[in-house]
Amino acid sequence: MKTKHILTVVAIVAITQTSYAQYSQDAIRFSTSQTGSTARIKAIGNAQTAVGGDMSNISGNPAGLGFFTKSELSITPEFNKFGASTYYLGQGSESNTSNLNFNNASAVLYSRLNTPSGGNKEQGWLSFNVGASYNRTNDFYQTINYNGNNTANSISNYYANLANGQGVDVNNPYTLQDWAYVHNLIDQYSNGGPTYQSNVFPYNSAAGSKTVNQTNSITREGGQTEFSISGGANYSNTFYLGFGIGITSLRYNSINTFTETGTASVLNSSNVPTNSNYVSSYSQNQATTGSGFNARLGFIYKPDPAVRIGATLTTPTWYTIDDDYSEGLNTNYKTGVIATYANGPADYPLTYNFHTPLKVSGGVAVFLGTVGFITGDVEYLDYSSTRLTNADGYDASNDNHDIKSLYRSTVNAHAGAEVKLDQLYLRGGYGIQGNPQRNYGSDLKTISGGLGYRFMNYYIDATYTNVQGTQSIFPYTTTTLSPQADVSKTYDNVFVTFGLRF
Repeated sequence: MKTKHILTVVAIVAITQTSYAQYSQDAIRFSTSQTGSTARIKAIGNAQTAVGGDMSNISGNPAGLGFFTKSELSITPEFNKFGASTYYLGQGSESNTSNLNFNNASAVLYSRLNTPSGGNKEQGWLSFNVGASYNRTNDFYQTINYNGNNTANSISNYYANLANGQGVDVNNPYTLQDWAYVHNLIDQYSNGGPTYQSNVFPYNSAAGSKTVNQTNSITREGGQTEFSISGGANYSNTFYLGFGIGITSLRYNSINTFTETGTASVLNSSNVPTNSNYVSSYSQNQATTGSGFNARLGFIYKPDPAVRIGATLTTPTWYTIDDDYSEGLNTNYKTGVIATYANGPADYPLTYNFHTPLKVSGGVAVFLGTVGFITGDVEYLDYSSTRLTNADGYDASNDNHDIKSLYRSTVNAHAGAEVKLDQLYLRGGYGIQGNPQRNYGSDLKTISGGLGYRFMNYYIDATYTNVQGTQSIFPYTTTTLSPQADVSKTYDNVFVTFGLRF
């Protein structure tokens, strides 16, 4: 039986304690950035490790800077469109968002090294070139909406699990399960089952309707950027060596509102169970900023004038993150027992550190005389090596355990080709970014194509990319069958690079 009376009050609570946000998910989210690049490299599948002579080498393989024989400037704006097709509990939904961004701005200064009088101009260290670039390496803009009728469980079952694991303090409600108890979504029972159970179907057959309607709205914004400084040297037009550092920053904002409509069995003022229709919304807001740094070392070797072999080692990026997570719960009872409850927003700020995985890449490019080239490369990352560090009031051990058990190592592959037709260039490529999760989601697959035009000391390149993948979202977890939203994601992006050589 139930052990409490209904409370017809409005409770607003502001608290500070360790966030319930899952920092392990954010650490992986911020570790999946891509090397910023020009429209030309985007068009050939982002395969830049062995090509050389492109502004993308500043933030990619810095050895490629050794191929420059002139100084150069370029800028690359971009247009991004994100679409999500979501399937949840037998019902499909569509959502879209689009935005304009500044993807890349780069500069390379060419410097020929002095050669002794009478010496061979093609032997020894011939040049050392320095480049700096701003790159947008990740785009977080997404809108995902889904809804459906759940006949298996309610989010109140999740609240009850929290209550059974962590307890309830009704006199000082400051946790999510405390709020759910005050809102009459869960209650304490003495029927041989778990101490705390849902007042909504399926645990309480007296609730009447066997179905709850659930809607989730997710809006995400922000991105990651990197300012890179690199240098690359040319030895005898055969061996190229480069080193670079990157200063990174990120901004990530997320608004997530999960709304459930159903019928709950609530005690009225006479302590009699009464079926009452309710609407309850659980909101989660996150505002995250951070900065970090990394370093990279690369080489390109030409065993033959037509063949280039390249490799790059990129250190982990060490981040300091300022995270502000808040949550709130609002419930309105519309019939039977009339009541309104509001708790939150409860704010959980935290500053913590983490590092991304080490990245190793290798590639080959084959040049077909003056016709063009074909190229391909692979990258290896072990996402399970991502690590968070303890902070004041935060123990990272659970998140690090989740990372080690839920994520894995991956291989990213890129391939592409360029064909030269006098001053016009045709390009195409394909790329696969490995899925870091062990059990859910899919690889991201990219098809790209573009055009380039050279005239005098100027050039313009335009590229279109289509990226597709899947993702699984669990709005909450239960001891039985947790509801799952399957999301098919599509990114349609356009990049345009304007460049000048001098």
